[in-house]
Amino acid sequence: MLSLFRYCLTGTVCLVLSGCFGGQEPEPDPNAVGLGADGSHAVCSYTSNLSSTGYRSARLSYPCDPGTGAIPATTLTGGFTNTKEQMYWLADHLSSHGYAVLAMTPNNILGSPPVWKTAHLAGLATLDNENARAGAPLYQRIDTDALAIMGFSMGGGGALLAAGELGTGYATAVALAPWLGNNTPDYLNMDEPVLVLGSENDTLAYASTVGSYYESLPSDITRAIAIYRGTDHFDWYGDGDAERKTKFKTLVTAWLEWRLKQDGNARDYFDGAEHDRHRAGDWFTRYDFQPVAP
Repeated sequence: MLSLFRYCLTGTVCLVLSGCFGGQEPEPDPNAVGLGADGSHAVCSYTSNLSSTGYRSARLSYPCDPGTGAIPATTLTGGFTNTKEQMYWLADHLSSHGYAVLAMTPNNILGSPPVWKTAHLAGLATLDNENARAGAPLYQRIDTDALAIMGFSMGGGGALLAAGELGTGYATAVALAPWLGNNTPDYLNMDEPVLVLGSENDTLAYASTVGSYYESLPSDITRAIAIYRGTDHFDWYGDGDAERKTKFKTLVTAWLEWRLKQDGNARDYFDGAEHDRHRAGDWFTRYDFQPVAP
């Protein structure tokens, strides 16, 4: 687990593995399932120079030791009343696997899904700006051809709205227990793969509602849906059940590995042995995967 904090000489906040300080190695996480376990990278983050009129605040996390290649990146928001801090559990997990994650608090956390759409669009612009800003920690390191849009609840609805508005210019959209209210994305304008995740016992973003969003996606794009058994809306943000969050992390990470890093092995989590293991473990009440050849 990423459990201790230190401040880098650059002023960047870093999370380092607790085992790095000597002593006994921590016991393996009993809830870790494949890509649901933390990755090998220590995680750095910063909040300076990220201001935008499209959101209230943001933090960019990334692997402290990213190697030499370009880093794929994603936006990330919570939902109604949520702040960026309540999604750090997922942001830091993804950064430990080699992703830059721009976690954002929208301008109005009591607003409607278009507020979150605005945040996502602004977030994509910020990722482009940070890649081009001389002196930025990720200057010329972000892979601007491998950008995702991701959010939870209204943030997930906002991700679908943003994807429908953009059509292209992003690599994939990930909607976590999405909720759109009376808003309807331009589904026919969506040209990139979409992952939709939801919860069986969700009393806000009902599984049937989440399913209807999935069914509205174009038939000519790669898409997948998973509804997790025994989970609810409140499992997706802040502190909560570690086992449930590990299951969420597993598919989200696998999807980004496949779609952003072009790692064909990660597809195994959707229609291979890893997926079969999850089905045998009764992870889902609904599951569908529709890959479309490029």
